[in-house]
Amino acid sequence: MAIASDPAAMAPPARTLVLMRHAEAFPGPYGDPSPSSDLGRPLTPAGRRQAHQRGTQLREIGFVPELAVISPAMRSGETYAALGPFSTTVAPQVRQEARLYECGSESILEILQETPENINNIIVIGHNPDLYQLVMDLAGHAIDDPDKTILIRGFPVASLACFTVHGPWHALARKQAVLTRALCN
Repeated sequence: MAIASDPAAMAPPARTLVLMRHAEAFPGPYGDPSPSSDLGRPLTPAGRRQAHQRGTQLREIGFVPELAVISPAMRSGETYAALGPFSTTVAPQVRQEARLYECGSESILEILQETPENINNIIVIGHNPDLYQLVMDLAGHAIDDPDKTILIRGFPVASLACFTVHGPWHALARKQAVLTRALCN
């Protein structure tokens, strides 16, 4: 006698992906457009408050990252720190990723596709225009939803987009995630 299996029990878990732009940072030194100058820009006091507010909002929806992938820019690391703790029991893996700085949206997608399959919840903190392009690529037609049209207006500092991802990370592709929340104010 064969035992019937429950398809829902065999389905991979839904995953949560949060793409966040760093919070407000001080401008670089006047007349110094070098990458090292830009990478060293810290958050402003308002930026710290923005990031803390986003952390509170993420905790309110029950998001607990297992992996945080962060640009090497100081403002990205400070944004992550200012989010505050997500769990009192398990700290997420934190990985600084050089490919998040002026890399293109395709590089960010590749980073996500390289994620080990035992990771279900990821937060990525990076920069525009690359991050915003990936948000729009993943969201696809979801921006037509009245709750998501806010994305059409841009992705200012401390903005975030939450996606549900069904299936393995290596198969993540444009329009293959479900936009569940966009906070862009």
